[in-house]
Amino acid sequence: MRASAARRDTRFFASGGYFTADRRAVFVAPEPPQLATAAGELSFRLNTGRVRDQWHTMTRSGLSPRLGAHQPEPFVEVHPLDAAEAGLSDNGFARITTCHGERVLRVSVSAGQQRRMLFAPIHWSAETASCGPIGDLVAPVTDRHSGQPEMKATPAAIAPVTFRYRGFVLARRRHTLPPGTWTARVAVRNGEGCRFATNEAAAVWPDLARSLFARGAEFAEYLDEPRGIYRVAAFAGGAFNGCLFVGPSEAVPQWDAIKALFEAGAVGDVARRLLLSGRSIDGVVDAGPLVCACFGVGLESIRAAIKSGAAHSVADIGRMLRAGTNCGSCLPELKRIVSHAAVPASA
Repeated sequence: MRASAARRDTRFFASGGYFTADRRAVFVAPEPPQLATAAGELSFRLNTGRVRDQWHTMTRSGLSPRLGAHQPEPFVEVHPLDAAEAGLSDNGFARITTCHGERVLRVSVSAGQQRRMLFAPIHWSAETASCGPIGDLVAPVTDRHSGQPEMKATPAAIAPVTFRYRGFVLARRRHTLPPGTWTARVAVRNGEGCRFATNEAAAVWPDLARSLFARGAEFAEYLDEPRGIYRVAAFAGGAFNGCLFVGPSEAVPQWDAIKALFEAGAVGDVARRLLLSGRSIDGVVDAGPLVCACFGVGLESIRAAIKSGAAHSVADIGRMLRAGTNCGSCLPELKRIVSHAAVPASA
C-alpha cells in the first residue's frame, strides 16, 4: 500500500477473510506426513521440548532462582507401565540412547506420558549439567518442505542407571566436583547450587569440601561412614558461607530449608547448631518442591492445606495460598495434586 493512500483496515484479516476466491483458507498437503526415521531395534521414541518455567538453553530464564526451583534437574518422563518393564524407578536415573549419542537423566514416572514415548526437556547445556544438551541425541533430519527438524520422534532405548549416593552443594562461587559425578547446576540467590549423584563413598568428600568454600572458613561436619552420610557447613565471619550434603540414594538429602538459610546468609546460634540435621530450622518451613513460581508455594504446603480439610479444590488452594492466581501456568499441576489427594488410599 502506498504511504499516501488511506488505510481502510487497521489490521489484516480483521473481518476473518483470506485472499482466496471464496475468502477461506486453503491448506495444501504436498505429501502424506510420515516419520523420516524407522524405529528398528529401538523400542521408544524420544520427544523433546520445553518445561513450564524455562526457555531455550537457560541463558536468561536459567539465571532466575525462582524459575529454577520448579524443575532443578534434567529429566526424562516415562509412562508407569514402560518404567516397570524397563526396571526404572521414579526419581532414579536412566540412560537414554539413540543412534546419535546417549545421556543419563533423572527419571520422572508420569501417567500423563504416552506409552513407548520418552520426553526430555531441551534446556540444560554442558554449562549447566554434566549430561549435556539433549538435542545431540535427536536425529539430524528435517522436513524437505518446511525445514522443520524431526525433534519429536527419534528412535531411542532406555535402561536404568544406579548411583549409590545423592547430594547437593551450596556455595558462593562456581565449584568443581570429581570427574564422573552427575551434576545439575541451579541458580540460587547470592551463590550457586549444584545437585549431584555419585558412586564416590562419603569418606572422599571431606577433603573436597575444603576446596569448595572460602579460605579461613570455619567448618561444622558430620560423617557417618557406615551409612554413607557426610554433611559439612562452612561459616565465614559469622555468616553461612556454604554446605555440602551427601547420602544414600534411597534417602536423598532435601535442600529446600537449607537453601533458604544459605540465601539469607546469616543464621542464629540455634540454627547453626541444628543446620546439619537438614530439617526445618529456626522457623524456616520446608515447603517441598516448588509448584507455584509466582508466589513461591511448594508441594508440601499444598498437601498440608488439603490434609487439614481447609482446601478441597484448586480454587480453595488459590484463596488460601495464592497458588495459581497469577499467571496460571501451575494450574494443571494443581489439578493433578488435588485429583490424587481425592483418590482413596486403598485405590
